[in-house]
Order: sequence, then structure tokens, then C-alpha cells
Amino acid sequence: MSELPQYPPIDPTTFDLIVIGTGLPESVIAAAASTSGKTVLHLDPNPFYGSHFASLSIPEFNSFLNSNSAPPASQSCPETACPSDDPNLSIINLNCRSLYSDLEISSFSPTLLEECSRKFLLDLAGPRVLFCADKAIDLMLKSEASQYVEFKSIDASFIGDGDGALLAVPDSRAAIFKDKSLSLIQKNQLMRFLKLVEGHLRATAASVGTDVNQSEKGEERETASRISVEDLESPFVDFLTKMKLPAKIKSYTLLFLAFSFC
Repeated sequence: MSELPQYPPIDPTTFDLIVIGTGLPESVIAAAASTSGKTVLHLDPNPFYGSHFASLSIPEFNSFLNSNSAPPASQSCPETACPSDDPNLSIINLNCRSLYSDLEISSFSPTLLEECSRKFLLDLAGPRVLFCADKAIDLMLKSEASQYVEFKSIDASFIGDGDGALLAVPDSRAAIFKDKSLSLIQKNQLMRFLKLVEGHLRATAASVGTDVNQSEKGEERETASRISVEDLESPFVDFLTKMKLPAKIKSYTLLFLAFSFC
């Protein structure tokens, strides 16, 4: 068996907690333990920080895929690493589970990817989005993991149009009417749909805590603003089809819905 590489000594030599992986959960745990006065050794088997939460350039991403396409066979810890006659030490075999169960690497245009390699990064396990008021933000602040976690606001969202082009998704009423890719009819359809949803939410909120007289006065108006029970129980895609929304507007709406569950 080949000898293990020589690493510089670590001081201290004993720790209260050893955390393997530098993803968000591991970083929060390590930071919280360190803040509470515990000694923590934080390790990562990857040559980059972030574990499965990392965003890599195209060359780094290709290197990661190649290294994970054929996971090496697990090797047992050599006896010299942990003396078996020491009752205070235990040998633990760490088997890293691959991020992808099946992997096939292909490229439609290596030259184009090389030219654009510095223009964007790729998330290893999909976009990781947190809302500003999310409880996870409070957790990172309290654990002080926020001191070494990098945040970036979402500048824009895009969807594919089916022909290889990317279309910016409008995020406000002004952006909708400035969007040149939408026709005037499509803009009106989207605004009517958003107003319907907004009216339903307001009617639902207003029905909570209202007295009998107020309920009788606003019953007819709320009924007109509400989405029917039949539509609420139907698949959302079917509801969008019933609203006669074009494919592009459906894509926008589904993207909004996906972000609401992040």
C-alpha cells in the first residue's frame, strides 16, 4: 500500500468536533460549535469549498464530473494511522457517496464552452436560493457562519424558449410592459392572471376574522374575486391551460411558483 502523504502537524491535536464537508449545513454546524467555545476541525475531501453547494467554472465542473464518473473503490484505513492498541482511538472508514447516481459526459460545442467559460458558473446540485426573510438567514447570522459564506443577489431569471435562446423573466409590472418579447395581448393576459391570483389571496385573507354583517356585504364581491374550488383542486398546469395562457406565460408562472417553494 502506498504511503500516505505527509501533512503539516495540526495544533491542537484533539478536537471536540470533526466536521467533514464545507456545504451550508456543515458550515452552520461547525460555526455554531466554534462560537460556543468548542474546538472544531473542518475538513473537505474536495479541492474546493462548498461541497454540493459549490458553484464551479466549466473547467472545474468538468474536472469534478470526471473525478465522479468512476468513484474509486473504498480503501480501509491503514493500521499505522490509528494504533489498534490505543483504547481512546477508533478507526472509521469514510465512504463518500457520489452526488450523481448515473453520469454521462457530453458536449455539443467544446469551442463555444471554452470561449464562454469565464462568463458563468454552474451549481453542482441545482440553484440554492434563500429569501432575505428566510429563517435560514437568521440561523447563519446566529451561528456566525455568515462570516465566511458568500451571498449573491439574483440579478435576473431566464427561461429557454425551446429554440436555444434565453428570455429574461419580468419581475415587476413595469418589467412586464417593457418586455419586448411579449405581445400586448400576452402582457394583458399575464396582468389579468396576476390580478386574479391577487384578488383571491385578498378575499381569502379578508374572510378570516370578519363579522356576519361584513361577510354578508362582501360575499358577492369575494365570490367574484375567488378562484373556484374546482380550479383549486385541479392540477396547476390544467388551471393555466383553462386560463388560456400561452406557453411563454405558463413558463413564467411556473418559474414564479418554483421560487415560492425554494
